[in-house]
Amino acid sequence: MDDNAAQASRIAAAVDAARDRVVSTLTDLIAFQTISRPDPAPPGPGTEPCQRYLRARLAALGFETELWEPDPAPLLEKYRGRPGTVEARRFEGRPNLGGRKPGQGGGRSLLLTGHIDVVPTGPIEHWRSEPFSPVVQDGAIYGRGAVDMKGGVAAMLMACEILHELDVPLRGDIVFSTVCDEEICSMGALAHADRGYTADAGIMTEPTANRIAPICFGILWGRIILDGIGGHAELTPRNWDAGGPVDAIDLCRQMLNGIDLINRRWMFDPRKRHPLMEGPANILATQIRAGEHPSSTAGRAEIVIDVKYLPAERDALGRGSLVAAEVDAFISQICQADPYLRAHPARVEWFLDADCTEVPSDHPFVSCFQGAVSASGLSPQLTGFSSHSDIGIPTDIGGTPTVNFGPGDPSQAHQPNEHVMIADLVSCTRALALAIADWCR
Repeated sequence: MDDNAAQASRIAAAVDAARDRVVSTLTDLIAFQTISRPDPAPPGPGTEPCQRYLRARLAALGFETELWEPDPAPLLEKYRGRPGTVEARRFEGRPNLGGRKPGQGGGRSLLLTGHIDVVPTGPIEHWRSEPFSPVVQDGAIYGRGAVDMKGGVAAMLMACEILHELDVPLRGDIVFSTVCDEEICSMGALAHADRGYTADAGIMTEPTANRIAPICFGILWGRIILDGIGGHAELTPRNWDAGGPVDAIDLCRQMLNGIDLINRRWMFDPRKRHPLMEGPANILATQIRAGEHPSSTAGRAEIVIDVKYLPAERDALGRGSLVAAEVDAFISQICQADPYLRAHPARVEWFLDADCTEVPSDHPFVSCFQGAVSASGLSPQLTGFSSHSDIGIPTDIGGTPTVNFGPGDPSQAHQPNEHVMIADLVSCTRALALAIADWCR
């Protein structure tokens, strides 16, 4: 057995022996309530304590660390119109954490990055246990954020700790980054890239079922506003052009049927497909608001849509404006089919553009990482990340080619009873440790 193989065997054995510590690290992280909401005030009560917990663990490993609350104003001024810029975000009580462990010199550096914020729990009665009181049961860890994405953050941290304890020599730096507010916007990641937390390559530990995903979708959020005419719901209506009511809920039905038609077209449109993605880009209706009174027809309705787009569809600034214009045109066509909507067309208010990116499959780091994944007993086959992640910020703005790779079934994200299998968590930790040791040596 050569020296590299012997070292890999030693690292793998140390990760397996540290199974209980990997589990306890994740349960520690889940217990911090780090919820992000559209209204940025107040912060989740556990956000800053969680970052301080991680900082203390990193400092014990020799990382140079800092906590800071990003200032949105200069970021907006510098990057206006670019990915990650969102108006009216605030970071009081939401510090970012950055760390760097210098190597011996002359080696390639690696960024390990993720977010610590989580989405709200939803109805508590849908949970079998308290969301922020983690439960270890039947080979899994349950709690909000177990998959999205404190499992990945725990694996990042434990990979670094095990390499430190083994005194594995590394010539390249390890860069460690955990951001806040990812579930609402990417400005936390933008602040990290702007502050210089970059490397020769990067891993974002979003849940991919331990598959390397060098591509993700971009996401547009928009509100389709439909103005009807309110009236008494229980009376026989006159036609709208004779002063009668128009039920905005009926207009919603027409619009949703039209969105179904767009999705059927996109299903067979080669511009909307990528060989690593399971399905095409599509439009999802995620929220509907309508109605003012139980006995009145709705005078206005709003449909919130989530639109996916691919890296090949980005505009010159790396955003989804071309796809937004395409959706606007489709909705205009839908309105032409109805006399009322032709005279009173729906309008779309776009309020978020979360970018996407793709790292070439033949990039040297992808090949190196595939080797580490194979050595961990996992599949090296590449896949696509079928939602948005922040990999576009370090890749395209920070100049750090970054892929997604993390433990857990991505479909568990945002669900009640969210959980990650312990075996997946340990396997991810092993793959990350081997990747660091190989890339940074």
